[in-house]
Amino acid sequence: MAITNKTSRLGAWAVFLIAWAAVIVAALVIVAVGVSMAGGAVGFRDWLARIAPYALIWRVGVYAVVGTLYITRWRPRLRAAQQRQTDGGEAAHQRLVRVERMLLVVIAVIEAANLPDLIGWMSAG
Repeated sequence: MAITNKTSRLGAWAVFLIAWAAVIVAALVIVAVGVSMAGGAVGFRDWLARIAPYALIWRVGVYAVVGTLYITRWRPRLRAAQQRQTDGGEAAHQRLVRVERMLLVVIAVIEAANLPDLIGWMSAG
């Protein structure tokens, strides 16, 4: 179902911005607690370097669970909704495929950015 009036679009943007702000605030709180528990920024950075392989395992697990849920539950629902559109959902399907590919690129970039920490852990161990 498409949002057609301007008020609904503004409401959707407000919800998006509030959710995004909540995620940022939660991340900052987690970092602040971590820095406090580690005794400072240097201790926190060292701790992050020590747990690099475990964080990788955690992230791969999260990717696997979310990917499995998406492929088995959410994507079929999206495709069914797309096929109910007047054009058979072909344009929407193409956009969905592009978004899925972009998401895979983002995940690859994130993991490539974390690769030096993992290599450092492997060479120090």
